[in-house]
Amino acid sequence: MLRVALPGGVDVALRPVGGDDEAWMLDSVDAIAPSVRATALVARCLVGESDPERTSRALTVGDREAFLLHLRRATLGDVADCVLQCPQCGERMELELRLGDLLVPRYDDAAPEYDLNVEHDDGRYAVRFRLPTADDLDCMSELARHAPEPAADDLLRRCVLHVSKNGAEVSVDDIPSAVRDAVSSSMAAKDPQAEIELAVTCPSCGAAFSIVFDTAMFFLQELEQRAARLVREVHVLASQYHWSERDILRLPPARRAVYLELIAESAAKGRSR
Repeated sequence: MLRVALPGGVDVALRPVGGDDEAWMLDSVDAIAPSVRATALVARCLVGESDPERTSRALTVGDREAFLLHLRRATLGDVADCVLQCPQCGERMELELRLGDLLVPRYDDAAPEYDLNVEHDDGRYAVRFRLPTADDLDCMSELARHAPEPAADDLLRRCVLHVSKNGAEVSVDDIPSAVRDAVSSSMAAKDPQAEIELAVTCPSCGAAFSIVFDTAMFFLQELEQRAARLVREVHVLASQYHWSERDILRLPPARRAVYLELIAESAAKGRSR
């Protein structure tokens, strides 16, 4: 178990991803949207929470991102190897990341709600908002895939708690685009962990560009690859030792590796006779 401090001011305990979680990854790969799977994985690995699903859904986007970074470090280590393609010359390039460097310090001004005043041509807007949560992202994830602009509008409606223009209450749908942009920018500024932007330079052509590192997508893909290997490991161990799938999944990865090595050695000796 590992206790970590998330930037939004929440302290949580987590455990590394285990064999049962990897099997769940395979079972859910085509059934659940990636954002929902990421939140569900957080819930599975939370420790000491009376309602881990509710806790995971209530995390701000930045806190969920930080949790997944900590979870990946606890499960697979701090170093992550990424393969990118240069948008200028098309060359494939390898990028080594230290995930601990992507974690931001705890926010000094973390709060349940924020107030923003925006001066516009037609008046003064006072906006009260909260930060988007994992539940917000999950609820609009399907819409965001096909219609990103309506999804962004839906997110704003969810997170804006009150708007007034020159002291009179107005609807979120009636505020000008410039005010909406100001609110979105303020949300991003209040939760910088929510979007991790990397500055990259292509070693081949020297082009400089930036990319957004999506921790959830990256980690889920890694776990899917591990889960596929796990199926083969279960097959080999079950064939050799006649253990049940559940018993094999409960073995720590290092111990599974030892048994697999013994099987390989025994097979090699058999072929050399």
